[in-house]
Amino acid sequence: MRATPLLVPLVGLLLCCEPPPVDPLPFEPASAGAAPAPSQPGPFAVGVRTVTWEDTGRRKADGTPRKLVTEIWYPALQSARDLPKVSYDILDYFTLEQRASIGSALPPLVAAAAREAEPARSHGPFPLVIFSHGQAALRWQSTYYTVLLASHGYVVASCDHEEGTLADVVRGQLQTTVEGVEDRPWDVVHLINRFERLKPEDPLSGLVDMARVGVTGHSFGALTSLRVAAMDARVKAIVPQAPVDANLSWIGLPSPVQLSIPVMIQAAHADQTLEWDDNVVPTIAALQRPWWLLDLVKGGHFTFSDLCAFDLATVVEQVKVDIPGADLRAVLEDGCGPTSPPASVAQPLINHFAVAFFNAHLRGSQASLSLLTQAQADGLAGAAGVAVVTSSP
Repeated sequence: MRATPLLVPLVGLLLCCEPPPVDPLPFEPASAGAAPAPSQPGPFAVGVRTVTWEDTGRRKADGTPRKLVTEIWYPALQSARDLPKVSYDILDYFTLEQRASIGSALPPLVAAAAREAEPARSHGPFPLVIFSHGQAALRWQSTYYTVLLASHGYVVASCDHEEGTLADVVRGQLQTTVEGVEDRPWDVVHLINRFERLKPEDPLSGLVDMARVGVTGHSFGALTSLRVAAMDARVKAIVPQAPVDANLSWIGLPSPVQLSIPVMIQAAHADQTLEWDDNVVPTIAALQRPWWLLDLVKGGHFTFSDLCAFDLATVVEQVKVDIPGADLRAVLEDGCGPTSPPASVAQPLINHFAVAFFNAHLRGSQASLSLLTQAQADGLAGAAGVAVVTSSP
């Protein structure tokens, strides 16, 4: 029997609107009734996409729009665990001539995420966390952290801040700090806007809960997270890592700035790039309650990134990269030397406190707050004194 003209569109409508298939999880993600171990991979497999978005409302000196090459990690179906893992090649940020001089000294970084994997839609929508990289770094500088966040049920996005990346250092085109303070926060705002306006045909459409937005970042990215939190009321929680003095982060904004959202500062007492007394102490003094502080006592500036896995100090000398007024070898070894905690110790601590913090404030897992303690830090580190945890009274 032939379908009537009325039934044909009705059948099509029913087929298009079927709910996504249920994808059983190995355990429950963070929620009002669950607080999974935040330093361990979460229940989701992870997918990843790379997109290039243009902010046509902001133009560079040559008249072209500001370009945001963005990495997006997201919760994926369990079947994604069987797909090939993504790899990131730091040599992509160097010229062909420089790559030849470097040789094979810098192997690709492999992360536990699969390209274009099917999103875990039946468990969404998910909170959005924007990660902002450090000055002269790159969008995937902290995959140990961003990929783990996605596995716990977050959509995590990080763009290359154009004119503030490793590639810009290599080309001698790194923008000034003043320019970065202006540009970077608007990059993050643009990313949030993009997720808010994803078209229905976008593979990630409907995957993000825009009522639950967090920002995190390292170094200049920490400054960015503090500044965006003061600029954009959609941001509900932030985790600045190795931050500059918050009072400097807020220069030029309407004063006084008083953040009314939860903040988790992660820093290192032995940081020689942004020293503790000049940056962390005044930042804590400027914060409203509630705040938490994780101090990796003997850590340094780059303890909070994947960059210690590469001998960048030797590479920049080899290819004659130079920043006037900066001792690049000293900078790039800050947190990567023999006195700093190895990644096997530092990264679980960083992940534990950041993920538990976001689980509490963006996923409603109040039980995760009980994981933000000194006892938890000592247990993860295997000894007392490796990390010190404090919080607002």
